[in-house]
Amino acid sequence: ETAVLQELAPESNKYNHKIEKLLRQMDISRRNSNPEKYNEDGTINRKNHEQWNRTKGYDRKFRQLKTLYRKKAAYIKQSHLETIYQLLKVSHEFITENMDYKALQKRGKHTERSEKSSKVTVKNKKGSNKPVYKEIRKYKRKKRFGKSLNDRAPGMFLELLERCSEIYGGQVHYVVIWKYKASQYDHVKDTYIKAPLNQREKEVGGRKVQRDLYSAYLLKN
Repeated sequence: ETAVLQELAPESNKYNHKIEKLLRQMDISRRNSNPEKYNEDGTINRKNHEQWNRTKGYDRKFRQLKTLYRKKAAYIKQSHLETIYQLLKVSHEFITENMDYKALQKRGKHTERSEKSSKVTVKNKKGSNKPVYKEIRKYKRKKRFGKSLNDRAPGMFLELLERCSEIYGGQVHYVVIWKYKASQYDHVKDTYIKAPLNQREKEVGGRKVQRDLYSAYLLKN
């Protein structure tokens, strides 16, 4: 009787901005204190095995960074527990997919070009000021979902959900994703239709449905 679409740990980004700022400051401090440890192009000189110099300011920022990581982890856990307590008011039995989150964190192995072409500006060899455009197919990004998984911690959420539901006599049931693909299934046509990851809505039986809520409906039934 309840349908909710909610982002896990929605305020984790506010910690990321502070962490990124501290990391930039620490990098500048480290470079200023150890110029001989870097090459002219800015990369680390691997041939230099001398000890790194650390200023008092660097150590202070390092302690601040550790505190931010601890606060972020504590916030994510508290946010998860608040969401779980709301779910337990509705039910003690839950059905979800057994996703391999570690595999989703890894970078892609294969180098592939995008199917879509992009227009880029190239230097005009004839000396004219008129811009010259060229159609190219960019390489696909190898990055996957590591940063997002770190911010949302869905694996931790499921562990806490299992523990809390068992206390109330419930259970978390897992659906094997290679046997039943809820995000691709169309119950009207009784077939699997693959859709792009960025497509969050699709048409089922002449009606537009939100992809994630529809997947939850299918798992429930």
